[in-house]
Amino acid sequence: VAHLCMMSETERNLCAVLYGKNDLRLEERKFLKKPGKGEVLLSVQSVGVCGSDVHFWVDGNIGDAFILDRPMILGHESSGCVVAVGDGVTHIKPGDRVAMEPGIPCHHCSYCKSGRYHLCPDMKFGS
Repeated sequence: VAHLCMMSETERNLCAVLYGKNDLRLEERKFLKKPGKGEVLLSVQSVGVCGSDVHFWVDGNIGDAFILDRPMILGHESSGCVVAVGDGVTHIKPGDRVAMEPGIPCHHCSYCKSGRYHLCPDMKFGS
């Protein structure tokens, strides 16, 4: 298990990058070596394909609200192992296994306050 939580200088970071409708390419991308304040560096072990990924790939958009206008890395439903934590991170530590939630809700609307943050109209996505 410990080997899952380590990253080497030569580790590959293979990404599925969508450039446009039906234009999906596998590319290696650089990864950060050290997390910033309040950030976590993960070694991603698995990635799921979400319905929104499929919509972007097949249609290039999700309705009129989300239109692919620049390359985007697909695969925001991920899990892995914490490799390092930045300053101020106290609730997880290197070696912890985690699932990622890329949505950043506002924490102020009625949906967020009722525990239904996934419906937040001001949701920002880190993926």
